[in-house]
Amino acid sequence: MREFLINNAQFLVWGLTFLELVLTCLLFIDFKNKREPIVLCMALLGVGLCYDALILGFGGMILTPFLLLLSRLRFVLHGLLLPLSLIICAYAIPLYRKHMYAAWVITGIVMAAGLAAGCYREIGLAEEIGGIVRYVSVSPKDAWMERINTALSFGTVIPLIITGVIVLIRQKSPSILLAGVLMFAFSALGPATGNADLIFLISMFGECFMLLFLALFEKFRVTQ
Repeated sequence: MREFLINNAQFLVWGLTFLELVLTCLLFIDFKNKREPIVLCMALLGVGLCYDALILGFGGMILTPFLLLLSRLRFVLHGLLLPLSLIICAYAIPLYRKHMYAAWVITGIVMAAGLAAGCYREIGLAEEIGGIVRYVSVSPKDAWMERINTALSFGTVIPLIITGVIVLIRQKSPSILLAGVLMFAFSALGPATGNADLIFLISMFGECFMLLFLALFEKFRVTQ
């Protein structure tokens, strides 16, 4: 598997990037028609994933100083937009109005922490893998910004899985659960198979599945 991923890294990145762009555009079109907050949050989450994917794709073609600036924005968007999955969960259940206000406050606090972590994380140029050149975090693992990043990674996917179980029971829709489980599975697949250095590529499959099933959930939810 490792050899296949490395030999086809650029093809896979651009293919997955295209899929993420299509799904994100469909979500924005859906929001234009329905004007519902949950759809906008899904679309904005897609924007962050698409930007990350585009920087990976263009990494080997962009001059290093400019790539550094674009990569900094990649970390900022990651910390700022990933917490939107929390408010997506709140709308998917859905929570009562007073609980929804609390969900927005919590999401805002998490977004602020993610933004700060993205701005202050130390980043350095990683080695080229399969023609993909990218800047990665070089902050110590015990640094506050790295702890926040770890909390964001698990603290947004796990609520998605829990919400998925609730939605499956209440609405008989497996989409949210599949979005969370597949995102978690592909994120864990790299380290589990000894390919932690390829997690940026392997997790893109999970990102595509997550966007796909979020979009399918929205379609299903609207038709009820």
